[in-house]
Parts: sequence; structure tokens; C-alpha cells
Amino acid sequence: MRWLWFVGVIAALALASACGGGGEKAAPVLSDADLKGIGMLTPEGLPFPLTLQSDSATSNGEAARAFADPKKWMDNFDSWGRTGGHIATYSSEGGQGTAVQTQVESYKTVGGAQKALSAVRDFMASPEALTSFTRQGYSGAKIEIIDAAKVGDDSVAYRLDVAVDGQPYATLVILFRRGAVLAQASVGAAPDTTGASDAEAVANQMDLSIQGILNSQLTTPQAN
Repeated sequence: MRWLWFVGVIAALALASACGGGGEKAAPVLSDADLKGIGMLTPEGLPFPLTLQSDSATSNGEAARAFADPKKWMDNFDSWGRTGGHIATYSSEGGQGTAVQTQVESYKTVGGAQKALSAVRDFMASPEALTSFTRQGYSGAKIEIIDAAKVGDDSVAYRLDVAVDGQPYATLVILFRRGAVLAQASVGAAPDTTGASDAEAVANQMDLSIQGILNSQLTTPQAN
């Protein structure tokens, strides 16, 4: 599972380079329970059975400690308005050992989330992304933007091919934005045993959960 966990690290690293969306109207605040719920998958609509392996909240401080310079990452998190996050990892008997990871992050403003998504695109197209894989002990890394159905308000999909302990793995990733929420669906397995449609199924389920939470906040009367 080490290879799939690194997909989440790469996304966090890319997002940390984004700048904030100050001066905009604040977005609805999602609780830790909301973020966890978005990443908790059900069998409905998925092409394979899943077993939850782990899940954890990722505060700004916890996310920053994953990097060599925690203060730098904390400053970045504050600048683009990250308010919380959650990661969950699943395994499956289908697809020759398919593994799935969901990652959800909330932002103070839509603009901050938009800039974060743009930063991911820039990062994944840069030499720094491949260097990051090598620095973490992964060899033969290749990154390719792939075609996939749009999810949420905006999305980008890519395929990561990497060797871990000499074995090839392919990870299909869809990163999407719905309002001020960023979510990532990652599906990984041996090459040629998974495709973009698998990641789309996971991303679509997450997007429906996000819409349900946001719609609920809009229709629930606020206490005076």
C-alpha cells in the first residue's frame, strides 16, 4: 500500500504550492464528520468490493508534519485557506489486488480551492513531480494526463506508473473540485487491470456525498 499512500502525498505537495483566495465570500464550513463521510465509500455503483483499511483526519499541523519543512507547509496551508481534511484507504479482492484511496480537503473560499486545483495541474506537469517520486524511493515514474469524464465543477485526471520494490503499479487518479471542497479518488493495481472508469466511479460517489452535504447546509435554517 506504500505506493498508493504516496499518491496522496504527491497531491498534498502540489496543493501546498497554491495561494489563497482572500477577499471572497466564505464557503460553508465542513465538520470533521462531514469530511470523513465524503470519503467513506459504499458498494453501490463501484466495480469491485472494498474493505476499509484505515482512515484518519488530516489537520493542517498533521499534514505539515509529513514534510521536511513543517513550518513552510503550515504557512502554505494558512495562505490558501485549508480548513481540514480526511484520508481513507481501502483494499479489494477484485482487479488483482485493487487498492483505493479517498482524500478530501476543505477550503475557506471557492477561489482558494480553484487555485489549489490549478497548482496541482502545474505541479504534475513539472519535473519536480518526477523528482519527488525518486526522492521517496520510487523508480521508473511516469505521469500522464488522461481523458476522463468531468466530475464536480472542475476536474483533472492522470495516470501514475511507478515501480515499488521492483514491481510495476499503475494508479488512476481523479482530482476534482465541488465548490470549496477538493476531493481525490485514486485506484491502483497492476498495470492493465484498472482504468479511468474505476476512478470515475469512486469520484462520482464522493461527489454525490459532497453535494448532499452542501445542499443540506443551504436548506437548514441557521440558528440566530
